[in-house]
Amino acid sequence: MNQKLKWTILVSLLLNVLLVGILFGQLPRRMDRDAYRQQTMEQAVKKLPESAREPFRQKLADMRKAAEPIRNQIREARDESIRIVIAEPFDEAAFDRQVKKINDLRVQMTDILKEAAKTLPPDQRRALGETMQRPSGTTSRQATN
Repeated sequence: MNQKLKWTILVSLLLNVLLVGILFGQLPRRMDRDAYRQQTMEQAVKKLPESAREPFRQKLADMRKAAEPIRNQIREARDESIRIVIAEPFDEAAFDRQVKKINDLRVQMTDILKEAAKTLPPDQRRALGETMQRPSGTTSRQATN
């Protein structure tokens, strides 16, 4: 084997190990985030009157169902943008197209949220807002709820 091929294989192997490490490193955080969202949603739902709880849960389920294909497209576009970044030579125009695609998809996601929020009464919009809050770096917010 010539020297150039050995270095290419070594670099490829190192990049693959790095990418696998990043993926497995993100997995626990994703699970924590999902558990936090579920807990936040349940807390917000409990603040609603009994008669509004099930319609609110249904609205959230409908929003998730409508957004899932878009979420998948965002993941695919993000994966493609990573492939573009890694590729030689770097294709700036292709990268810009992927970023625009991701941004356009995010606008579609916010449109789903906007349409849902327009149909909700104020107490349910407040609960929706609470479910959308991101966790802070501390546990003080959880302690106050």
